[in-house]
Amino acid sequence: MDIQETLQQLGMHEKKASVYLACLELGAGTAYLIAKKVGLKRPTVYDIADQLMKEGFLHKSMRGNVKYFSPADPEKLIRMLQDKEKAVREAMPELQNLYNSPKAKPLIRYFEGKEGIIEMYEDSLRSCRKGDEILAYVGEDVLRHLPGYAAGYVKRRAKEGIALRGIYKDTPELKKYTEKSREQLRVTRVLSETKFPVNNETNIYKNKIAIASYGKEMFGMIIESVEIAKSQKAIFELAWKGASLADNE
Repeated sequence: MDIQETLQQLGMHEKKASVYLACLELGAGTAYLIAKKVGLKRPTVYDIADQLMKEGFLHKSMRGNVKYFSPADPEKLIRMLQDKEKAVREAMPELQNLYNSPKAKPLIRYFEGKEGIIEMYEDSLRSCRKGDEILAYVGEDVLRHLPGYAAGYVKRRAKEGIALRGIYKDTPELKKYTEKSREQLRVTRVLSETKFPVNNETNIYKNKIAIASYGKEMFGMIIESVEIAKSQKAIFELAWKGASLADNE
């Protein structure tokens, strides 16, 4: 990627980027010199120079009766990006509230492949806050299919203070996984495959239900609905009680 393309990605349109680069190369130039260098008409260069001055990228000086335009330090670009990042971060809580606000109609999003499944799990960390709880049915465990990611996810979830309560199908990987349940803010009830013949994973949190399937084609979906999430949470509580009874049989 050349410098002009980089400037365009930062928000400068093609002609504006050309004028700024010309000023960097010239050090200081008249509208005539800049226009000649970039192949634009002088009135166009004046208009663009005025825009760049308002944005702080050019400075104007007079030598006799002639106007010269000189560039601001390119470090200005980094400060501009930092200012934009700060503004986005300040707006992020409100944007997240809008993103997580109840929707009138259920919203369904689909995810495909390993990267899609990872993005689906990341949604729970973005949506939940300290003190929130994820309710989970875990049959075909993510540990088997995304072992590296799963370890990091659990660590970040615990660090954020997000608890998890889950009903798990007994698998060879599970015993080692549950050894650190207390420090990882996790409470589990484990059932045999006979009593819990589930082959996917379902996570319920906030107003969302996330379902992951690990068959030949890995895919997942998130259903976002206040009413559906409320019903699923009630069903989970019944299943949680049932798992306790089944585990004691």
